[in-house]
Amino acid sequence: MWFRIFQLLIFVCLVSGVVAAQTVDVSNKLEALRAGYERAQRYERAGDWAAAEREWQQLVSVAPDDARAWTNLGVALNRQDKMRDALDAWRQAVQIDPKISGAHFNIGLTLVRAGKYAEAVAPLRRALALAPENQGARRALAIALVGVEQFPEASREIALLLARAPRDSGLLELAAQSFTRQRRYAEAATVLRRRLDLSEPAATGALWAQYGDALDGAKRTIEAATAYERAVALEPDSTLRRYGLGYLYWKLVRYEEAERELLEVLRREPGNARAAFTLGDLYLTKGDAQRALPLLETAARAYPNEFDTRFALGRALAQTGDAQRAVTELRAAVLLNDTIADGHYQLGRALMQIGEREESRRELERARELHDAKRRAEMEQRRQKPPPTP
Repeated sequence: MWFRIFQLLIFVCLVSGVVAAQTVDVSNKLEALRAGYERAQRYERAGDWAAAEREWQQLVSVAPDDARAWTNLGVALNRQDKMRDALDAWRQAVQIDPKISGAHFNIGLTLVRAGKYAEAVAPLRRALALAPENQGARRALAIALVGVEQFPEASREIALLLARAPRDSGLLELAAQSFTRQRRYAEAATVLRRRLDLSEPAATGALWAQYGDALDGAKRTIEAATAYERAVALEPDSTLRRYGLGYLYWKLVRYEEAERELLEVLRREPGNARAAFTLGDLYLTKGDAQRALPLLETAARAYPNEFDTRFALGRALAQTGDAQRAVTELRAAVLLNDTIADGHYQLGRALMQIGEREESRRELERARELHDAKRRAEMEQRRQKPPPTP
């Protein structure tokens, strides 16, 4: 019996020794981790990201299930432009702890900055689900959603952001971009007007031009021209802004002003096909086909697959007496778009000039059919339109 008691005492002593050793080991490991965290964070504060990376690498080798250490390692890597390694570290963090919102946010934000919008959406949604007050994640998600053309959802996120920061210039511009891509031009014009009213940062010519485009889309073309005048005043050397202003003058039948701006564009860029087409069409409208012809030839060479360019060139050729070439251009126009009555009508007239009477008759008949169908559709639309309320 005494022998058995002696054996039991020895066993208890041995077990106690193991437990004590394990306690010491755990305590030492925790102390080492604490010290490692402090060193890594000290390097981060000093901006020594390479040293911080080494510390975090050491920590994750000692504690591979520490999601926070993996997250911080990703930050240190990203600060050194090691994007792929950083993403791997953050993905390891969320694999260990799916509820670590910071790692989800870092993944999404980094992908947005790299232009990988489709990949960024899911981690940013997850980050917001875990931390709904993370406005940085919401902003990055809005940018990603615009990038993947999910505009209605992007607009909702932007609205939530603007409710907190109504004078945020970047958000107002992002909202305008989203509305414009949805063809919601009136709303785009509204937020751009709010952006332009901010004194800082100062409005650029590009912003005034964007505002002009929104106004024109909202059928406020007179105001659009005024906006483009501001854009040109801010960027007088920009042929893009001058063309936009000339085009709006052309739409408003302010031909002298349109001609002035378009000629200036072509003086600076003789091969500018858009300006050449608009100015050529202007001269054609005014009855000066001879002056329009070289401009429209320039436009048709640049845009051979556009109905408008081939059609306008065909008309100019017909009016300057080159009926054979007119037929070629007008046939090309009709092939590009068979639904425009005037295309068939002008082709029919040109065919008559070169003696192709049977084909001319068919084209003129097709023009009449299209014209009558359009009139019937317009009458039906007017008939179905509800009467105005008294």
